[in-house]
Amino acid sequence: MAQRAGGTVVDEPPRPSRRERREERSRYRRAGRSRRTRASRPGELDAAAPAGQRSRRRERRLRAQRRRFWLVVMPGIALALAAAVGVGMLVRADDSDGGKDTTAPPSADVPADTLLLTHTDASGRADLLVVVGTGGEDASVLLLPAATQVEVPSLGVQTLADLPAQGDDDLLRTTVENMLGVRIGTTLVVDDADLVAALAPAEPLTVEMQRSVRLDDEVTVPSGTQELDAATAARVLTATQPGSELDRLVTVQDVLDAWMARLGDERAAAATVAKRPELGVLVDAGASAPHRTDTLPVESIATGGGERFEVRRDALARYVNGAFANALLAPAGERPRVEILNGTGAVGVAQGAAAKVVPAGGEVTLTGNVPGFGVATTQVVYYRDAQRADAQRLLDALGCGVLKKATTAIGVVDVTVIVGADCPAIAATG
Repeated sequence: MAQRAGGTVVDEPPRPSRRERREERSRYRRAGRSRRTRASRPGELDAAAPAGQRSRRRERRLRAQRRRFWLVVMPGIALALAAAVGVGMLVRADDSDGGKDTTAPPSADVPADTLLLTHTDASGRADLLVVVGTGGEDASVLLLPAATQVEVPSLGVQTLADLPAQGDDDLLRTTVENMLGVRIGTTLVVDDADLVAALAPAEPLTVEMQRSVRLDDEVTVPSGTQELDAATAARVLTATQPGSELDRLVTVQDVLDAWMARLGDERAAAATVAKRPELGVLVDAGASAPHRTDTLPVESIATGGGERFEVRRDALARYVNGAFANALLAPAGERPRVEILNGTGAVGVAQGAAAKVVPAGGEVTLTGNVPGFGVATTQVVYYRDAQRADAQRLLDALGCGVLKKATTAIGVVDVTVIVGADCPAIAATG
């Protein structure tokens, strides 16, 4: 029969039958030898027998061995192979149809009560990023430092300030969603004129300025209680100030609080929504009492390119679970780490896939290319059984491909998405 030895398959001669062993013991007893003696002196009986008799015995043993091999060993091997093939078919069938997960994923079709408001300067860089969310009677406002570094699909690490110039509003929304783990219902990107127009229905704003702000060589807004028209308020929101950006966001909060307080007036609220319907979430937040305003939890990092921040992940997870509980992309904010690989070579594949993976609850942490491209079928690969439901949800969100389980687990990601040629719509969205 076949057995494994040192990783290779070796052949072992079949054991004699019970009848053959009984006849052999009888011959040794007639010859006056014990089994121990026989075992310690192999072949002695055959050596004492006449040559013709030894030849006939060897021939009989060989015939018995061949008969046993074909009647016992080979059928056993065939049954084992059939069982292995059957298991393989079950595994492939399981990976092909995905065994639909019965856990209802977060629905991307249900709009979240969240707004991402972004202002861009004349060069196209973002200098103001605010996320506003409402839930029941509560509201939350989160200020995002523009110098915060984030992972952008296919572009690597970028600052939030650079995102508007790197792609469209969808890329900005997907990147912020990926960073926060919060669904963004509305994205509004405004320039100087748009921001003034949005503030106009609420002017004048009564702002409690905690520090003075210098707008140019001739205009400085002093600290204390100030009445600001829309144009001045817009400049205070976006003006560059000495010191850290975190210090500037203190002034931004002063103006936003005054704006939201004015939006509590029904006439100002109605006029604002009539002019910019996208600001409906901000208007609702202004009518909420109370609302909380916070700054993204970050820490300063040393770089050669000026001020940069890095997100404090643990603090962020605790914050969003409390402040944006109704808009989380995954229960309790627990998202699988996802790697996206471009298997076709088309432009925008990773960004297009991320636009589907992130709203479905995946956190994109790595992107790259498959060497040589040429992948025909998209694969969603999971590494542990505990991640199978997550992988199935991402497969459903992609709308193409097959589910696969890897034979070896890795520690850096939970799911790998290899985009193939069967998902042309993904590249078209990038």
